[in-house]
Amino acid sequence: MEPRQQQFSLWYVLLAVSAMLILQSVLFTSHVETLPYSDFKVLLKAGKLKDITLGEGAITGTLNTDGIENLLPKQQIEEMQRQGKGNHPFSTLRVNDPNLVQDLEAAKVRFVGQADNKWIARCFRGLFLHCSSLPFGVSSSSG
Repeated sequence: MEPRQQQFSLWYVLLAVSAMLILQSVLFTSHVETLPYSDFKVLLKAGKLKDITLGEGAITGTLNTDGIENLLPKQQIEEMQRQGKGNHPFSTLRVNDPNLVQDLEAAKVRFVGQADNKWIARCFRGLFLHCSSLPFGVSSSSG
């Protein structure tokens, strides 16, 4: 009798995990409005933003779409209305704005700071580099 060989590749596991993450992001996440920073400032002054989180590279929070007709471009408002009225999560890239905290305090908006977690990206990068140095398929013999 010939020995039976099993072949296992870590690439299959990475592919399955990636597929599950993509499926989760498509099915279970709400639509986040991406705003230009200038629109963020306009909405902040108009009192349409709340629960702001200041990350190292991004600002996120909640946008109230009621009464924003004259504040944003018509196309963007129509897109938001297709998602429904009321509150929507938003995100904008953080720029170097020395007056940001003063503007948030003037608008009486609750805000918190948040450090970006980079350890997950570092782990995946290390795993990817390690896996890319391995042969494509690892064979093992079982007797």
